[in-house]
Formats: sequence, structure tokens, C-alpha cells
Amino acid sequence: MATLKDYAKKAKARMKSGFWEEINKKRQLDIDSAESAGKSKDIVLKEYREVLTRQLFVQDSEEDELLYKKVCELLSEEAVILNPIGLLADKEKMSRMDEGAKQQYILELSNKFKEMKERFYQESRLSLVYKK
Repeated sequence: MATLKDYAKKAKARMKSGFWEEINKKRQLDIDSAESAGKSKDIVLKEYREVLTRQLFVQDSEEDELLYKKVCELLSEEAVILNPIGLLADKEKMSRMDEGAKQQYILELSNKFKEMKERFYQESRLSLVYKK
């Protein structure tokens, strides 16, 4: 769990790296293109708020980020994928589990896939797909 000191260090690093200037430029470009397309400025700002909240405050584990990269690859393909959970599941990990643990793992994986799919579409819609 991150402490206040950790958040402060990260905030300082973002300020030094020009993170906010870049975000402001991208946001203004997205607002301009949205307004020219007849979309409300408020919708764009709400979407930015959600993406930035995830980037700044949600501490995903490395395992989750690797899974997210796999989800991005799957969703970026042109082909229809019939069993994404089967493609994302760690077969070696599942081979060591009993039936109850396998069911729990698949349920958790499907919930993560749903969240990551929503995140992917939201970030790609804003052209803010960020890579760690």
C-alpha cells in the first residue's frame, strides 16, 4: 500500500517530467476534435478524469499489467476471439490447482478481463493508451 510520501515522490516526478503539460496538450486536442465533431466538452473531461485517476491512484501489480498488455493485444486483433479467458489463463498455474481453485481463478480472470476491456476501449477512445 502506497504511503503519502510515495504519492508525493510520484507527483514530484510527474511535475519534473512534464507529464501535466503533455496531458493538457492532449486534452485540449481531444476537446477541440470533440467539439468539431459535435461532442460535448464535459464528456471528454469526464473520460480524462477517469483515465487519470486510474493512472495516478490505482496500484496495479506487475502481473495485472502483463495481463493488460495481453488483453490489449487480443482486442487489437481484427479476428473474432471466441474464448479470450482461455487464451489469457495461465495453464501451468491451473494445472497445480484443484477444481474449486480453478473455478475461482477463472471467475477472477473473467472479472479482470471485463475491467481491462473497458479500460482498453476507454483509453483507446481518448488516444491515451499509456505504456509502463
